[in-house]
Amino acid sequence: MKIGITLKHNAYTPEAYAYQQYLVGYGYDVQLDFNLDNNNDINIYFMGLRPFWSNKNGKAFEIHEYQSLSTPPYSYAKNKLKRIINKKPVGRIFLNNDVKKCFSFNDNIPYIKRDMGVDEILFQKPKLNPDFDILYSGSVSGRVGLIENLVKLAKNYKLIVVGQVEGIEKEYLTNKNITLTGRVNRHELPEIYSNVRYGLNYTPDLYPFNIQTSTKTLEYLAAGLGVISNRYQWIEKFCDKLNYKPIWLEDLNETEINLINNNLPDMSEYSWNNILKNSKFENFIKGFK
Repeated sequence: MKIGITLKHNAYTPEAYAYQQYLVGYGYDVQLDFNLDNNNDINIYFMGLRPFWSNKNGKAFEIHEYQSLSTPPYSYAKNKLKRIINKKPVGRIFLNNDVKKCFSFNDNIPYIKRDMGVDEILFQKPKLNPDFDILYSGSVSGRVGLIENLVKLAKNYKLIVVGQVEGIEKEYLTNKNITLTGRVNRHELPEIYSNVRYGLNYTPDLYPFNIQTSTKTLEYLAAGLGVISNRYQWIEKFCDKLNYKPIWLEDLNETEINLINNNLPDMSEYSWNNILKNSKFENFIKGFK
C-alpha cells in the first residue's frame, strides 16, 4: 500500500514526518513530497482550499487533515467556504474537537482526532548551567505584542530567539541580551533547547489561535524546559490537565523571578508514537484499502 503525504512550502509540518516514520514502521510505502502521485493508494493533504472542481485523474483516495482553523480576518467565513467547496475525501483528521466543531461538516465521512506530538529527539534534559534563560521558538511575524515582551524580558534575562526575524522586528531585537539564530534545521533544535532554562509561549488571545495546541509548549516541556506563557484558553486548560504551573508572563513582567525548574510533567503521552497509537491512526489508514 502506497501512501502520499503532502508537504507545504510555507509551513513546516512536523506531523508529515511523524506520519512517514510511523507508517514505514508498519511496512507502508510512503511518498513525502510537495506534489503527490495521483496513483498512490491514499494521499493525505493538509488542508487549505482543495476545490471539488480540481479533481485530477488517478486512483488515490484522499484523506483531508484540518490541523488548524482559518486565520483572521473573516475566520468564520473562510472556514465555511472550505466546508462548502472542498472536495469530499474518504476520511478526515482533525487537530481536536474544537477544530472539528468549528468546521461543522454535516456528512458521515469517517474521521479521527489527532493532537500535536513531539519528536523523540526532543525528549531530553537540559544542561545544568545553560547559557540562556529563555528561548522563543517559532513565528515572530504577526504575533502582536511579542516583540515588546521580548524586549522587556531582555532587561533581566538572556534570550535566544529561533526563527526568521527580518526588517524592523530585527532592529527592535538588536540587544546584547538577545541572540537571534534565524531559521534552523529540525535536527539542530535539541542542542539549542538543552542550553536554556525556560521556553516562552506567546500566543495572542484571539480566535482561532487561543483554542489550538501550542506545539512549542509541548516541545519545551518534553525537552525539560519550564514554560513561560501569556494567559489564554488553550494554555490554561492544558496546564490544568497536567497539574503544571507555568510562569505567567504577566507576573514575570511585574518582577524578576528566579527561573528554577521543578515539578515538570511527564510528557511521554505526547510523543508522536503515542499520539498516533492512541488516535488509532494506522487502523484509520488501513480501513481505506
